[in-house]
Amino acid sequence: MAKGKAKSPVAAKPAVVASTPKEALDLKNDGNRMFAQREYTKAIEQYDAAMKILPDGSTERADLLCNKAACFYALNKLKDAVKECGTALEVSPGSIKALRHRAKALEKQGMFKAALGDIQAINRSESASDDSR
Repeated sequence: MAKGKAKSPVAAKPAVVASTPKEALDLKNDGNRMFAQREYTKAIEQYDAAMKILPDGSTERADLLCNKAACFYALNKLKDAVKECGTALEVSPGSIKALRHRAKALEKQGMFKAALGDIQAINRSESASDDSR
């Protein structure tokens, strides 16, 4: 085990975080701060910079893509939001976050059947709550 990395009782999630370079996490956190300050274009830049550092197979990439989609949604760039969610779903099929963001963007564009398909996919998942059904 590398120095400074503690063992965790939950194996799956910490393994992803432990394999994520600190610089990428810092950039993601910077992007999250920019998002909170409604500086969406700057947040997108931070998320893009973080993705350049991460390995192609990293599940963290899907989260960054979803964060970018949220920025595009806030900027009313709905087609870009849908595109980022689609890419996130390629990286992490069945991502609830990607499906939820994409459904919102599709709905706002009046693409109700497509949005409903994403909502139904969420409801079929193990993560579905009584509220979402």
